[in-house]
Amino acid sequence: MLAVAALPVTIAPVEVYESELAQARKLIGRRDSDDIEILALTIHLKIPLWSNDNDFEGCEIERFTTAALLRRLEIFEEK
Repeated sequence: MLAVAALPVTIAPVEVYESELAQARKLIGRRDSDDIEILALTIHLKIPLWSNDNDFEGCEIERFTTAALLRRLEIFEEK
């Protein structure tokens, strides 16, 4: 938890990604409306999302699960 707390964090106001909300709502709104804003921000920033939430599958974004991210960073290898 301490390592996560040390990560640089920026809070993005809705004005930053509001132009992507309609697309995000269309892609994930029926599955999980709580994920609309994070998907909109991900689409806006054009960056991968780190999430184990399978609701993001098929949302036209690159997504890393924790295990996949650790493998990508060469921190963890599955046996």
